[in-house]
Amino acid sequence: MAVISHEKLLLQIKKKREEMIFLGMKNGLTSSATVYASQQLDILLNQLLSHNYTRRVD
Repeated sequence: MAVISHEKLLLQIKKKREEMIFLGMKNGLTSSATVYASQQLDILLNQLLSHNYTRRVD
């Protein structure tokens, strides 16, 4: 997996959150597209937490 900068990760999170909200409003909160976007957002948020932890340890 490629290492990405903290700023780029924050931007990806912002975009994915906006996409998820749009999909939720368009298709409903339980639609497969919304749930999938939510899962992708979870992955990005976990990467951010890991990134923040790594930065503290270093």
